Amino acid sequence: MRTRTFSSFLYTVFNLDITMNHSRCIVFILFIINLGLLFSCSTKSPTAPCIVFNDTICHLSLNRDNSRDSFDFVYSNAGDKKLVIYSVAPSCDCLTAAFEQKMLAKGDSSYIRIYIDMTNEQGSDFWRTLDVYTNAQKEPYTLEIEGTIE
Repeated sequence: MRTRTFSSFLYTVFNLDITMNHSRCIVFILFIINLGLLFSCSTKSPTAPCIVFNDTICHLSLNRDNSRDSFDFVYSNAGDKKLVIYSVAPSCDCLTAAFEQKMLAKGDSSYIRIYIDMTNEQGSDFWRTLDVYTNAQKEPYTLEIEGTIE
């Protein structure tokens, strides 16, 4: 029963008849698997820059009388090429980001300092994000700041 289901799948998808030539079907399946592995490995360059953050989420507890604070998101370059942070885009005006726009060599580390001012914010819980644009990938890395105002 299992062979019939598998053979009908192969016949439907790949137009292969497993009952006619088993070795041809097996070789074809192995070829497809190897082709997939080849393309998945070639999309990531081993010499590309790679940013690694120590933490991607910051938890803060702020006082209602003094609802300002700062936090450092520490990162390092785990790739072989130099890493550059192009920009950091906060999700609201209550966040400010400070960072050095320099090339970071393999194995080096630096930080993005975040200043948060929740003075004019209402409520007790908050959640904000920062998008970090680098030369490591096209999509930004998202860092999160969450916390409470007591």
